[in-house]
Amino acid sequence: MDEIDPHTTYRNLIELWTSGIRDYHSLLSDYLTANSIFVGAIGLLLARQTVTWVFTLLVIILCLFGVLMAVQMAIVLGRFAAQTALWEWQLRGIERAGKWNQRKLFVELHRYRDQHESLEDKENDPPFVHPNWALRRHRQWWARREVSFPIFFGIVYGLFLAWSLTQFFG
Repeated sequence: MDEIDPHTTYRNLIELWTSGIRDYHSLLSDYLTANSIFVGAIGLLLARQTVTWVFTLLVIILCLFGVLMAVQMAIVLGRFAAQTALWEWQLRGIERAGKWNQRKLFVELHRYRDQHESLEDKENDPPFVHPNWALRRHRQWWARREVSFPIFFGIVYGLFLAWSLTQFFG
């Protein structure tokens, strides 16, 4: 079998990478919307003047589903982030191969985003682009959306759950 054209593989991986980024952000938006609706519904139930055991039980159930949704959010977004990182790794491998004679976009992206190196292009204005503070923090565990958002919503659900349990059994 003939050797596979690296340009075809590169083009296919670019499409996978692009669709993975799009799907990641779409899922993130959907999870944020769903979690916001759950938190809003719980807040409305707790804002009632008279707290009855039926509404407290409903809040407990919503909190448990919310915790499950936050765990699912972390798993699914983490999987998409890992998959996107795999496509980027493959693309960098193709760009580093001796046969690649085009611009090395993903090698540069990796140097800029992950290794925090400035990039230079004397034909561009400005000729240098430097990584900013947010880019340097992005890869830290607390700044990753697949970690920080589920933790935030998990804490909110946990607090609502603890309050509801004290009302239910107290």
